[in-house]
Amino acid sequence: MLELPFFTNFLKISNPLTIAGLFTLAVSFFILFRLKKGGASFPLRLMVALLLGLILGTIFDLLVQNFTPYIASKNEIGIWFSLFGTGFVKLIGLIAVPVVFLSIIDVLINLQGGNLKKLSAKTLFMLLGTTAIAAIVAISVVEFLNIDASGFAGEVDSGRVNKMKIISSSSFPQFFLDIVPNNILSVASTNNSIISVVIVTVMIASAVRILKQKEPEIIAPFITFLTSAKYVINSVLMNVLKLMPYGVVALVAATIVKNGINAIITMIGFIVALYIAILLMLIIYAIILLLNGLSPIKFYKNALVAMIFAFSSRSSLGTLPLTLQTLEKNMGVSKQTGDFVSTLGTTIGMNGCAGVFPAILGILLAKAVGVEIDFGFYTLLVMVVTLGSIGIAGVPGTATVAATVTLNGIGLGNYMNNIAAVFGVDPILDMGRTMLNVTGAMLSATIVDKSEGRLDIAKYNSKNEKITE
Repeated sequence: MLELPFFTNFLKISNPLTIAGLFTLAVSFFILFRLKKGGASFPLRLMVALLLGLILGTIFDLLVQNFTPYIASKNEIGIWFSLFGTGFVKLIGLIAVPVVFLSIIDVLINLQGGNLKKLSAKTLFMLLGTTAIAAIVAISVVEFLNIDASGFAGEVDSGRVNKMKIISSSSFPQFFLDIVPNNILSVASTNNSIISVVIVTVMIASAVRILKQKEPEIIAPFITFLTSAKYVINSVLMNVLKLMPYGVVALVAATIVKNGINAIITMIGFIVALYIAILLMLIIYAIILLLNGLSPIKFYKNALVAMIFAFSSRSSLGTLPLTLQTLEKNMGVSKQTGDFVSTLGTTIGMNGCAGVFPAILGILLAKAVGVEIDFGFYTLLVMVVTLGSIGIAGVPGTATVAATVTLNGIGLGNYMNNIAAVFGVDPILDMGRTMLNVTGAMLSATIVDKSEGRLDIAKYNSKNEKITE
């Protein structure tokens, strides 16, 4: 009966293993529900969800690989797991643009002119500075481990090729020209042009600041509306975030099932190099915190929930609402600084997707095609990576854009097939990259707020608040 088109094409349940997958996912959801009823903390439930996702994904991938009759169920299990995992990320993404708009406009309307200039300068310094450091760390890891690109050759899929061709055909000035919006409705309808949302927000905020001086009575209702809208969006956010543990289980399991353990093993050298670079960056963050008189242990404890969700969702922008809540409630970062820095951090200076990853690709590809690698090449690569990190949207697939910009910037864009196999395990890489993106943005917000004298040290060092309950 399961072989009927109704099950194979419509329900996507044509195999006993698919039914088993749905049953075990339901059991995982029940375990998380019972943990919540038992009073388990939100971070603990997220850790359990991550572990359950890893176990589910590994078990079903091994079953699919080793039992031929079950191979057809791989796609079905991936689709059903994605329904819950990707569905949750879409719910978060649904409010991403309103969160960006309302967060930045609130900051810009209320900040004094001089303070805004200082905040902007410090923010760019931290975001771009840590991206440059990330590129240097990535290059150092590749050289230290003596990794080359042998075994990484392959064919880039057609969709990615088309995306790369569009980016490759654009000059550096054209790249920035494309960021400038020409339709406010189209900007608000997609999460792929957040930098354009920022531009529109700055224009509106500038007008509001002028009208506050000239026509305060006329503009007051509009400002009140913006404040009320922000409270409504935050309320929606809190309700969605309560579902996060369930989404994390499905996201992690789906990622493993879709990509497979064998693909991970084949690319283990590249994966290890990337995650070592990420680990080193987390250590560098700890050093930066210590130099600023802050406890790294407290920072990572406070940031844990956002880091886990970033790892699972693979979306810096999707994690933004949670990042904002974490900075304000756990880190003690002022709302103005947190909203401004972390929002810009989803499109400027992403340390993982636009720092570590393109730098590793750049050095590997240079080795593969015989480019002379010297101090001048290293300097060029770091500069291109850092500048190319401006205006990259924090959504899944961002790293492809960053990599294309970087490789074209160092003149190696035509040799992408030499390392095409890397993109076969991109979701596995993207989990770590996104976690580093979000952690770097939170670090930048914390350090900037500390330098401004607004960081609530008592809250930073205190026990975490319950973000979602």
